[in-house]
Amino acid sequence: MKDCVKMLKNKGYGKVEEENESNQIQDQHKHYSYYSKSLIATLSTLAFLFLTLLFVVALVHHKPPESPTESIRVACNVTRYPNSCFTSLTSFLSNTTTTTTTTKSMDPQGILSLSLRVSIHELSNLASSSSLSVDCKELVDDAISRLNDSLSKVVKASAKGLTEVEMADARTWVSAALTDQQTCLDGLEEMGSSNATDVKTKIDRCGEYTSNALAILANIKVLA
Repeated sequence: MKDCVKMLKNKGYGKVEEENESNQIQDQHKHYSYYSKSLIATLSTLAFLFLTLLFVVALVHHKPPESPTESIRVACNVTRYPNSCFTSLTSFLSNTTTTTTTTKSMDPQGILSLSLRVSIHELSNLASSSSLSVDCKELVDDAISRLNDSLSKVVKASAKGLTEVEMADARTWVSAALTDQQTCLDGLEEMGSSNATDVKTKIDRCGEYTSNALAILANIKVLA
């Protein structure tokens, strides 16, 4: 019997068994490696999701502005002209005695209302200028009227907030006011008026203020 076993081993049967054992060990290593990689990938994904959740929570619970100045700065960041927005609104606020001149932060609609008032004030000063042509004055007056309509809509909705329809109406009016100012400017340039440079500077400034109001209006829900 022993001689038969020796003969089988000599013929390679022992090697086959050793190879089978080696293959089993390699398979176990492969399975272990696969599950280790899967576990690491899963833990990495969970860690990423956890960090993302923390980031979102931090945004939601971010400390809100504590003063009108900080509130205005945040709102002006959504505009095309943040510097002129911040300067004009804070200056107008400090020179106007209203209930908004408190140490408390302002809500987005309060800032929108302030922005519209700034634009109306600047356009009213322009309308009183003797350097404007008749056509240009009519356009400026129309722009003021449209901005006043928008302001009235915002003020009336201050308690309940602007509806989608009210926001659409206000955007249409402010956009039209901006178009009126650009049309006035185009007309002056075509006429080649001697005082076009001075008027252009004033209209450009008015245009920036109106553009700022439009940007705040368009992003009012984001700012809320």
